[in-house]
Amino acid sequence: MAIKNAKAHAAAIVAASVAGLTVIFTSILMQSVDPLLAATLRYCVATLSVLPFLIWNWPAVRKMSRRDFFAISALGVLFYFLFPFLFNQSLELTTAARGSLIMSLLPIMALSIGAAFKVETLSLFKVLGCGLAIIGVGLSVYDGLALGIVGADALTGDMIMIIAVTVAASFTVFSKRYFQKYGSWAVSYIAICAGFLVPLPVTAMVIDFGVLPELTANELTLLLLLGTLGVPVQFGLFSWSLNQLGPSRGSMYIVMMPITATILAVIALNETLTPLFVAGLVLIVGAIILVNREPKASL
Repeated sequence: MAIKNAKAHAAAIVAASVAGLTVIFTSILMQSVDPLLAATLRYCVATLSVLPFLIWNWPAVRKMSRRDFFAISALGVLFYFLFPFLFNQSLELTTAARGSLIMSLLPIMALSIGAAFKVETLSLFKVLGCGLAIIGVGLSVYDGLALGIVGADALTGDMIMIIAVTVAASFTVFSKRYFQKYGSWAVSYIAICAGFLVPLPVTAMVIDFGVLPELTANELTLLLLLGTLGVPVQFGLFSWSLNQLGPSRGSMYIVMMPITATILAVIALNETLTPLFVAGLVLIVGAIILVNREPKASL
């Protein structure tokens, strides 16, 4: 590891570890709170958290062209509204361990979308890695279905998580140019605020805010942690490290998320690990390492 990139590597490790915690927090919260309400409140807290930094960095924001500003805002709605809503909806139906395992496909999905839009080049290692990851996810999902541990609801949750991963991967690919042009932090501030403010007129009409007084202290604490640690810290650090290390090396650290989430799920949520689930996790870790190998030639 190069000394000059040590901070970026450390930031990626912290971001991926926090992501594992947010899977557990969200899974607990989804047992009693509506997914749309939870996503809205989480990003309300996140917006308030980054507002002072947005004001502080306003000169950088003012340099953005109107076209780029609206493009970044649209990406913010995609990643900071649609993604968490789908993520919450998924964890209302499936387990934290299964959801986090599917989330580990994010870098591979990003590579696929990047290749489709000619942002990334496909190599033999990347193709083999994608196949290996699909087998790994298939093993983990099949194990639960075969043993009768989960049913149609969990399978639906898995499918929703795959859609969420696709949304997140799209943000990773299409936000790259704006990170490079304006810096990851300035882009993240705008995207986070847009993700909360743009959908607010619609969500305000749909959500029943009358249940807010009924939220328990534990639920409010989880929402506070998800809105602070789980947004500006997690996504801000990951965006910054991705900009410093590049998509391949930076995305590799996402494998820490399912590992952290699975360990915490066993401890905090009494979830069980089956041999096929562990095998699937190992295959996905190997797949992502394989994808990030430097090829001698591209396909």
